[in-house]
Amino acid sequence: MDGVAPGAGDVFASIIRSKGFCWMCPSLWDPDSGDSWRHDTAMFWSHAGKHFGITSAGKWWGTVVDKQKIKEYLVDMPEEYERVMNEDWTSEEWGDRRQELVFIGVNYDEEAIVATLDKCLLTDGEIDEMRVAVKVREQSILN
Repeated sequence: MDGVAPGAGDVFASIIRSKGFCWMCPSLWDPDSGDSWRHDTAMFWSHAGKHFGITSAGKWWGTVVDKQKIKEYLVDMPEEYERVMNEDWTSEEWGDRRQELVFIGVNYDEEAIVATLDKCLLTDGEIDEMRVAVKVREQSILN
């Protein structure tokens, strides 16, 4: 388009840095050959300038069988256990899995960024499909 600066109209054009954690849905739930590991893996989002990456940051605490086991892992750090339970634990169903991103920029449109990212979220129907797939996967692991 003539007269339009590169990146103009891109809601992320004025973002200088962004980082955080994200929870990604697998594209395939087959426990034998799929990428169901994404559901259990906290992904680290890192962006600075033109450089962007998403890498594994380890497992979500929610993948641990029960909260007592988490407490045992953090026995020497009881304040960290309390922090995880009070700040990170979003629900009994999903544990600490969540989207937690920070954006730093100049004159950016927060509502447009939120709306754009919201388009990436699963619909209620897709979440229901994922619930079924998670249960099937858990049963295959137990058997």
